[in-house]
Amino acid sequence: MKTFLKTYARFLYPAVILVLSFGVYFTYYGSPQAMFWDENYHVASAQKHIDGVMYMEPHPPLGKMLMAVGEVLFGGNGNVDKSKLNETDYLNGDQAPPQMTYKGFRWPSVVMMAISVLFFYGILRCITQREWLAAAFTSLVIFDNALVIHSRAAMLEGIQMFFILAALYYFVRVATDHIHEGKKILLRHYAILGVLIGLSISVKVNGMILVLLFVMLYGVDQWQAIKQWQWLPLAQRLAVTVPSGVVPLLLVFFGVFYIHIGMGSTIMKDRTYKASPEYLAQIRAGNTWAPGTFMIGMRDNWKYMSEYADGVPRLDVCKSGENGSYAMNWPLGKKTISYRWDKNTVDGKTVVKYKYLTGNPVVWFSVLAGIILSSGLIIGRFIYGNAIKDERLFFWICAFTGLYLSYMIAILQIERVMYLYHYLVPLVFGAINLALIFNYVFRDEVIANNRHTIINASLFALLVIGVFAFFSPFTYGFGLTEDQFELRNWFSFWQLQVVR
Repeated sequence: MKTFLKTYARFLYPAVILVLSFGVYFTYYGSPQAMFWDENYHVASAQKHIDGVMYMEPHPPLGKMLMAVGEVLFGGNGNVDKSKLNETDYLNGDQAPPQMTYKGFRWPSVVMMAISVLFFYGILRCITQREWLAAAFTSLVIFDNALVIHSRAAMLEGIQMFFILAALYYFVRVATDHIHEGKKILLRHYAILGVLIGLSISVKVNGMILVLLFVMLYGVDQWQAIKQWQWLPLAQRLAVTVPSGVVPLLLVFFGVFYIHIGMGSTIMKDRTYKASPEYLAQIRAGNTWAPGTFMIGMRDNWKYMSEYADGVPRLDVCKSGENGSYAMNWPLGKKTISYRWDKNTVDGKTVVKYKYLTGNPVVWFSVLAGIILSSGLIIGRFIYGNAIKDERLFFWICAFTGLYLSYMIAILQIERVMYLYHYLVPLVFGAINLALIFNYVFRDEVIANNRHTIINASLFALLVIGVFAFFSPFTYGFGLTEDQFELRNWFSFWQLQVVR
């Protein structure tokens, strides 16, 4: 058995991880058969792609396009009249056909998030060279309650996470091949990375944080020249790497918008989204695929996105029912969001099925601890000149700590109200960083495949799974009594609210 595991470990670990991931993300993903949170927006937008109706939205359109593909292929709503979805940007439950199912719209997010855990595993496998360590810490993204509930819905984060982790994996793979094996970093590597980053941005613009990967890849590529301050070779390389990465990124981003604008061949009643007369005239003339129409439509879409962002209110913690929260509070899970609840009486007891955005506290608190430790390590190295026992591993810790902190600093500059799920992207950065910190602290034991270290990593993964299961009623909508709810109300700053 031991020989078998060693021989086939490279296949067994990913296979087990994928089975677990699909089991967690696919279970009951069609429930509830009703919309919650931003599904009310995205379901309506996706249907407009299916029916060729022009619309504009604050987010880029790729996520809704993929939801439309899921609905066409797996929706099961062939006999349902969905015309009401084209007449609104926010679909109320009363407007939605009662027999309508949302599985098709949710399908792309569920599948892509479930598969993306393999990228997470691959990132850790490339850096640490240890399958068992990568597998143990992959539990952080498979069994986080917030990631699961949000990605099992017709929302954007699960789709975007696929492209984010794909970009991170590709960057890590190229960089490690260069660092460990001396393979040359080519211009096509920058181009492919640009495509993956462009896909992420085409879902949500917060994917712009991945532009930092270009900087990091250039740093790995030109490290020897940087250490020797060879300005001319650095400038010459920069002159070709920047367009090699940025041009594919822009082609993908604008290509997605070109398809979006071309598909919008019908104007539904008076829903013009403040589009210019020139754009509306081209739509009515049937010229939506013309390059000139794209230029006009892109301008109008960008204007709409900007005006929408400016019109979003600021956070108001004094407002009754405010679901937004300060970014500085996110690492502790404040503030959770009640997406939906359904109350029933069973044997004289009130039982409520909650859909609550709340994270796995073991995951979230461990990620925060990892960021604190890695920040201390970095400060100790660059401020106090402390010695580093593994420079390559230290580089990766700097990279993912930098991504985490850069995202959080950027978010803090935004004045509009933000929500807890905006933390899911840096949470994944922090989860990778946590595995690297574990590897750094127990470096010698990890290299030696020490049995006790493997057991400890496995026990941590089991703890993550156990706490996920304990909070799973909030994730899957299992019924809870008031006492069962309070048993899970661990911290007042989560602001969980029981339904009586």
